[in-house]
Amino acid sequence: MSLIDNQPNIADPNDFTLLEGLYQLTITGHTHDWEFERLNNAVYERLLSAYAGLEIGSAKTSHSLVG
Repeated sequence: MSLIDNQPNIADPNDFTLLEGLYQLTITGHTHDWEFERLNNAVYERLLSAYAGLEIGSAKTSHSLVG
């Protein structure tokens, strides 16, 4: 299975909405608000679940940096 095969579906409006919301809060400087934290955590969790255990080159991804 390649990295391309594991790409999230960008047509999913939920993913797009999360990223757009995070982007809008970032460009307006609202990165210390509860809403930014909530969206950031949701995006991070989706990335972890999408790429958990995926081998990239000779390295294997892990959750060791989650803290």
